[in-house]
Amino acid sequence: MTALHPNLYERIRPLLLGMDFHLIGRSILAQKTPAQIFVDDHEHPSALFAQAGHRYVLAGNAEIDSFNRGIQKQFRDVIFPKMQSEGQEGFALYYDTPAWEKKISALLSDKEIIHADREYYACKKLKHKWQDIMPEGFQLKMVDADLLASPNLKHLDTLKEEMTSERPSVEDFLAKSFGMCAIHEGELAGWCLSEYNTHGRCEIGIETISDHRQLGIGTALTLAFLEHAFSHGIQEVGWHCFKRNEASAKTALKAGFDKIKDYKSFIVLLKD
Repeated sequence: MTALHPNLYERIRPLLLGMDFHLIGRSILAQKTPAQIFVDDHEHPSALFAQAGHRYVLAGNAEIDSFNRGIQKQFRDVIFPKMQSEGQEGFALYYDTPAWEKKISALLSDKEIIHADREYYACKKLKHKWQDIMPEGFQLKMVDADLLASPNLKHLDTLKEEMTSERPSVEDFLAKSFGMCAIHEGELAGWCLSEYNTHGRCEIGIETISDHRQLGIGTALTLAFLEHAFSHGIQEVGWHCFKRNEASAKTALKAGFDKIKDYKSFIVLLKD
């Protein structure tokens, strides 16, 4: 297993774009998302293992034993100790073909693994107006430097954590991404943030604070997000959710997203 320099990322384009509904691949290729890439052969790669933040990707040929042993060693000796020292509880692992499902137990040693059913939705056109859905008493605002400088705004630290879930810093988010939020009486009620902005596409990350759920806030924020996205060069917005998360799927459909496909991923839990 060998690390791949960013200057050679074009060599793994066929592998990453084999799972193109995950926009993280295009974002890595465009060097907009910092990542560490390992391949079996840096001249002619046929398998890759990628780490981008707390997301991991397996793609290509799952039958290369020497490469798989390298992945196992990287998890055991580097990734697991680092994550546990940081107090992290787990991470998501995505893959392109079912062949990886037979290898995952060996790659992750004794860790608890959940095989999760997920869904992917996409939207290319604004179909409704957020003004028709946003309940009274809530104010819509862009997530920008002025908002982050607001004194005493409740849940601001949680928003900043979400802003850095995909970007390396708040400043990087403000420079490369965008978001909308709803405010109610000095409190953030929810937000909708862009992820992996690249090639006229982005994905969406959404959160509604528990006290304000089931009021239509999530749908209204999503529509405001789409309005801004489509008026600023975005042509397609993607939405990922767990299949068991019916509320998330309903929000996507209400906001005009279409279901594209079902897929599976792994959730890996870290225990002492």
